[in-house]
Amino acid sequence: MSLTEEQRALIQARLDEARTSLHKLEIGEATVSLAYNGETVTYSVADAGRLRQYIRSLEAQLGLRSSARARSRGVVFG
Repeated sequence: MSLTEEQRALIQARLDEARTSLHKLEIGEATVSLAYNGETVTYSVADAGRLRQYIRSLEAQLGLRSSARARSRGVVFG
């Protein structure tokens, strides 16, 4: 999928905002809100995984990641 410059700029702005929001959660802010597509979504510390997934999907759209799905981790036996 080829993105126009406008689409790329919009996705990059969303990615920057999502990364900033994740950073705020990780340093102790209780909740953060992101607005996109005319909707506002509020994330709490408990939703950090969902926010990371959203970041991965934006990165995939920009071609920064081979897929939106996180790489699987191998099983470690003690």
